[in-house]
Amino acid sequence: MNAALVPSAMTPRFVSTLTAMLAAAMLFLLPGMAHAEDGMRIITKLRITVATGGDDLRNASHAVAEIKYVGLSGNLLTASINLNNGAGWGNWSTHTVTMTTPSGMLLANVEEFSIQFTSGQPDIFSTGDNWNMNGITVTAILDDSTEAVLVQRSGNYLHRFWSDHDTRWATAL
Repeated sequence: MNAALVPSAMTPRFVSTLTAMLAAAMLFLLPGMAHAEDGMRIITKLRITVATGGDDLRNASHAVAEIKYVGLSGNLLTASINLNNGAGWGNWSTHTVTMTTPSGMLLANVEEFSIQFTSGQPDIFSTGDNWNMNGITVTAILDDSTEAVLVQRSGNYLHRFWSDHDTRWATAL
């Protein structure tokens, strides 16, 4: 009586359904390119390129890049790098710095990228520094050597850092 419910041979409909299910399972379960866009890739480095506008970053001033992310433990963490180490960046110049990231920084878990500016004074007669940032590109280099652009912004000027205010620029990721 139940024999009608169990096919004695594979019907074309059964074969096509089974094939579709196997293809979908392979897309979701196999590592590699199928997962490259799902954010589960680990960021190993950041390449940070900053373009200075018509007001330079003076000697003794500091531009520090910081990235906020949720770690594998679930805690909100930060990683940072001093982009210029107190060196001057002339007007209309472009500088690229590569930052090695802490282990376990997943692409899907990055939340914010920022630049913190600290005005320096090379001598006691100098006034506080101001600096125009005209562009920034932040590229994540992933564990499989692919790259993902996290930030790409420009403007004339994108942000003006002042010695005593507007010292931080940030963007959500």
